[in-house]
Amino acid sequence: MIKKSVFAKFTPLLAVSLLALAACAGPAESSDEPPLDSGPGMGVEETPGDAMPIEGIEGTWLYADGSDPSGALTLDDAVTVTLTITGDGLAGESTCNNYSATLAGAPDELTVGPVISTKRACTDAALTDFETRYLAALAATSTAIPTGGSLVLQGNGVNLNFLPSSSLPLG
Repeated sequence: MIKKSVFAKFTPLLAVSLLALAACAGPAESSDEPPLDSGPGMGVEETPGDAMPIEGIEGTWLYADGSDPSGALTLDDAVTVTLTITGDGLAGESTCNNYSATLAGAPDELTVGPVISTKRACTDAALTDFETRYLAALAATSTAIPTGGSLVLQGNGVNLNFLPSSSLPLG
């Protein structure tokens, strides 16, 4: 009878000890976590040093407003200027031409490569002026700030504000 009561006292302690050991043993063999040798910049297709997407700013954006060292960059509401950021580049449609450039770094230290564009002539001098200043402002961008659904690009005297393309009215 004594053996049974001693065993009964230590059974809960033994059970707790076994649970603690099981918890310390680590994860089970199948885990949802990726292996250590995978992820951006690793593996057969990607090697360390490859360009990686810039988190938080990828997508298609619509120019809302902004400024450059010459002042406000205003645009008629009837004209849509887009910016698409994917992987290591940016592209879009300005007032008269399509444009593109390379993009590297992190959002707080961006490097925008030379901005190239098609060479269509604008029909309006104000559109030509806006486009020239806008493309120069993009090239001067050194910081991207995603803020609650919008994107702000900043650089030396440059502040460009964008809204997500989903903010376009339907119709």
